[in-house]
Parts: sequence; structure tokens; C-alpha cells
Amino acid sequence: MPETSASNADPDLPDPPKPPARPVEVTDPERVRITDPERMKALAHPARIAVFDYLAARRVQGYDGATATEMAEVAGMTPSAMSYHLRTLAKAGFIEEAPSRGDARERLWRLALHSFSIQAEEGAPEGDRAAERAMAHAFAEQDERGFRRWIESKGEMDPEVRDASGMSQGRLRLTTAEAKEFQTRFHKLQMEYAELTRKRVEADSDGDDSMVFTYLFRLFPYT
Repeated sequence: MPETSASNADPDLPDPPKPPARPVEVTDPERVRITDPERMKALAHPARIAVFDYLAARRVQGYDGATATEMAEVAGMTPSAMSYHLRTLAKAGFIEEAPSRGDARERLWRLALHSFSIQAEEGAPEGDRAAERAMAHAFAEQDERGFRRWIESKGEMDPEVRDASGMSQGRLRLTTAEAKEFQTRFHKLQMEYAELTRKRVEADSDGDDSMVFTYLFRLFPYT
């Protein structure tokens, strides 16, 4: 195939990206890799996923934990039923007791993990793989519920907030090395803004114009 000279190239089309010379290594020191199928099963439940999602939002809002009554309302169940789910999550190491807000009668719970990944061990039996899939499906369903709530409510949002929100979907033709690089660069960017969030929470900056945004990144082979 003949080469296309620069003078004959379409000026409206950008040059294709060059593959990275070497992968950029980005590690999160707080990321915990969960391979135990029993821990996966402990979280793969709609009510417990809702608790995890709520406590994650509370953390970035600057609130250290919530009560069983508060989380029961979010999950649509009684506080006594929620207490069972909280004990299960605590036993699996996903949540822990938080410092009291001053009322000794209140028992607060917060996330025990800052970041984690879900992946069965290489060569794990099918039961472990099934637990991994169940946990991934549970998180995906929770993400979809949150996404649908945003779609239904965005028309009533402040225009500035609405313009700052959005979704992106497309197709990329990549080698596996380029796909890994794409994920690494995205993770690096995510970590930069996670650090900004941490500093804002530690500064207790309630007076600024920040709010909690949910992000969702999907990259998988098209079939």
C-alpha cells in the first residue's frame, strides 16, 4: 500500500496516536485485591451494595459514617433487617465502626476500604469465578440504577450542574497493549482527582461549590 504524504492527508483528521514507548506504571497503595469468594459473596447483595454505595458517597461528602437507621431508609428496609447486613459486611471487612457523633446511643458505620478490585485467583475453580461474576453484576446493577436516576432528574438540575454532567460512549480500535495504556492513563487521572477530593474532605470545605459526582468507566471488547 502506498504511503500518504502529509500534503495529501485530510486536514480535518487528527494523526493516529502513537503507541506508548513503555507502559506507565500507576499503583494505588490503598487498593486491596479481593480474591476470596466468601468476601465476594458477602457484598454481592442489593442491600449491601446500596450500603457500600451510600457510605462511599458519605465519605466524599465529608461525613464519617452513618447509622443503621439511615442506611435502612436508603435500602428500603427496617433497621433490624439492616443490622444483619451490616454485621455481614463488617465480618467480611468491608465496613467498620466509626467514631461517635456525640450520641452514645448511636452506632455509626463507615467503609473500611478506600479502594479495591475484584478478581478471582488465576486458575480458581468455577465457584470462585461465579462469585466474582455475581459481585460484578451487583455493582453493575447499582451503577445502572444511579445512572437512571440521573437521567430522570437532570432536567430539573441547575443548568451549570447539568452541563458539567454527561456520558461518553464510543469505539476504539486498539491493541491489548494500547487498551492497557488507556486504562492506566485513566486510572492516573482518577487518582489525581481522588487526591483533590481527599484534601477537600480533610479541609472540611463545606462552603465551596463542590458536589459529589459519580463517574463510570467502561472499556471492553465489542462483540
